[in-house]
Amino acid sequence: MAVYSSILTGSVLCVIYILWRRLSGGREPFVSLHTSATPESAVLTRSKGQRQAEPTVSFAQLIREKVPSLGLRAAYNDVWWLPGGDAQTMYSSIGDFTKVDTVVYERKFLQLPDQGIVTVDVSPPFTAQSISSAENVLLVAHGLTGGSHEAYVRAVLARTTPSKEEGGLGFRAVVLNFRGCNGSPVVTPRLYHAGSSDDIRHVVLWICHTFPGCRIYGIGFSLGANILAKYAGEEGDRCPLQSLVTLPWDFIHGARHLPSTFMGRTVYRYVLGTALARLLRLHSKVLMDAPNLSISRSALEDVLQRPRLTLKQYDEMVTAPLYGFKDAYEYYAQVSSSRVAKDIRIPCLGINSVDDPITGTGNLPLHELRENPWVVLAITQKGGHLGWFEYAPDGRITRWYVKPVTEFLAALVEEESPRLTGRQYDPAGRPKPCSVVLDGSDFVRESGRDDVGFRVLSQEQSELVVSGAQVSKLFSGW
Repeated sequence: MAVYSSILTGSVLCVIYILWRRLSGGREPFVSLHTSATPESAVLTRSKGQRQAEPTVSFAQLIREKVPSLGLRAAYNDVWWLPGGDAQTMYSSIGDFTKVDTVVYERKFLQLPDQGIVTVDVSPPFTAQSISSAENVLLVAHGLTGGSHEAYVRAVLARTTPSKEEGGLGFRAVVLNFRGCNGSPVVTPRLYHAGSSDDIRHVVLWICHTFPGCRIYGIGFSLGANILAKYAGEEGDRCPLQSLVTLPWDFIHGARHLPSTFMGRTVYRYVLGTALARLLRLHSKVLMDAPNLSISRSALEDVLQRPRLTLKQYDEMVTAPLYGFKDAYEYYAQVSSSRVAKDIRIPCLGINSVDDPITGTGNLPLHELRENPWVVLAITQKGGHLGWFEYAPDGRITRWYVKPVTEFLAALVEEESPRLTGRQYDPAGRPKPCSVVLDGSDFVRESGRDDVGFRVLSQEQSELVVSGAQVSKLFSGW
């Protein structure tokens, strides 16, 4: 009874405080922008055709001028019955989003050099819109055990993939479903983890090979944000992407944050760990039958038999040994994109909320970002983890983050598109990997890199693969 009384008292005080803040007008700006100490060194030059370039603008200035949703007057019409980060985060998982933001995909299965398979879901499908020259392609990386079906992915694609005549931005979306996720079959003893940037390289090569002359933009959600940011940092000046909407992470701090809160200790770390264990269970036969496995079968059986386990337990027992790390903390240290955030050389917009209960704000690499003018971090006062639910003017519940994302992409692809120039940039565009078709086969590899390549499986092969795979829509929303 005392526990319920404390909860009731706390809830009443919370409501009183919220009402007081609203009535007194004591609101902080919804968004605060964090830029480097020298933002003017990341320069974009406006150009149109072959005419002489117009005055330059820094990346940080472009955000301030062209992305009003991140400005000082940014508005957020929060949903009254989702009053905090926990409520926003949980609604991302339990809300019914099946009737909104419908997106039609065409699926391709890509076999990789290690014989593993990933799927890419393309929208608009090739059957509805044929390939054209100089397309704008949006590469999407989903969150933990997610995929192209996720509502947080569809919310962006529903507004970026329609043509400009239909009110969209005219992008072609390519959603990478990581190994084992959303119908991507597991045929080798490997799933995916928070540092799987190597699979990004294969898909980027496929995009460049499939869409000649394209411009590639990237967006990552949650775990996928770390993977994309890690990829961009590793590629540095060679990165073929035009820009990113993503967020560099420090997983060491994140691992310490989760058990530091009541909900983190009792809910989130178990939800995340158990989701990964269920993904493992779906594909356990491939791992158990593998002749040479870096993790013992008894350890695998132990994990598979547990009704639940924490994220750190899973990473300690499965992820670390399976991928050659000494322990979970070495894994967190090695895969954290914060390690390479200073090396990102393309415009990178990060968006995170102060009340994000999964990541917190302690794992944001603010110090590293102060040294890199190509990264701008927007921190909001509310939103939770992949939530940001708000009331639209017509009363519908929408996701706020879609507005700054579409404004940012629109600013980069508008008729007078900013092209990257300066010390690190070729004004003609980003460098692209050169694909080479191997003689006597249909396998395409990147020139000079035998470890990067793909083979598109035929429809018959794809159907055979799908028939033996189970769909991993185990856990949704984060």
